[in-house]
Amino acid sequence: MASYAYYPGCTLYTKARELDLSARKALAVLGAELEEMPAWVCCGAIYNTADDDFAGRIGATRNIVRASALGDTLVTLCAACYNVLKRAKARIDDPANAVERERVLNFIDEPYEREVRVVHYLDVLRRDIGWDAVKAKVAKPLAGLKLASYYGCLMVRPAAVLDFDDPEDPQVMDELVRALGAEPVRFDFKTECCGGYLVVNRKDVARESSARVLENARAWGADAVITTCPLCQYNLDRLRDRDGLPVLYFTQLLGLALGLEPDELGFDNCAVDPRPMLAEKGLL
Repeated sequence: MASYAYYPGCTLYTKARELDLSARKALAVLGAELEEMPAWVCCGAIYNTADDDFAGRIGATRNIVRASALGDTLVTLCAACYNVLKRAKARIDDPANAVERERVLNFIDEPYEREVRVVHYLDVLRRDIGWDAVKAKVAKPLAGLKLASYYGCLMVRPAAVLDFDDPEDPQVMDELVRALGAEPVRFDFKTECCGGYLVVNRKDVARESSARVLENARAWGADAVITTCPLCQYNLDRLRDRDGLPVLYFTQLLGLALGLEPDELGFDNCAVDPRPMLAEKGLL
């Protein structure tokens, strides 16, 4: 069984527990496992672009250094963690930042045993396992289900550093949706902002931003929205006041298609319970 060093991050131990659990269980069905790295620390949640933010580089780089003891690949799920860790890795790899790299690694004072790739769980599905292998493991095709894949800001930008997918029209979740037997709908707002951290001090702005995303998904006939970002899921799911679309983590529907039981997937944590819609589609 293939094994990947895994960074869950803080939110997947609290508000997004269902993202962590469904991802681990689904990957096991596909013949791989996530090995949680020991003694991980918060990545910082936001990548500070200030040139002199030495303290802000330490947490993310410390995780990369500790992951180097486990292998050459570090997998994460949270869009914010992915963004921060990959940008931190790119910064210490840049020859122009050689002095900062040495300073940061000296401060951490732990062995950096090998270079580490930071990848998203979706990269593992697409590049390592492959859609044909995923399709072959589908026990319950999600036929008749129309899904809007919402990537948000942090999965695709900055494009030159993340090199994840087309920053304007990413396709990886749409490809997964097809492999699971569902239909990806056209969705104009797949990389538009949900309001992000403005939910803290400008909830009205976050609510309006999230409402536009949901309204566009509804306009294109989506039965549900899927995402990989805990903050996006919270904003879209909890701030709503005009729309009843379920907002799920993509791993929950991946797990359902692979034959996991619904009570293993955390559907009861959604503000809009997806189970009546799934039952109506004959999927429960």
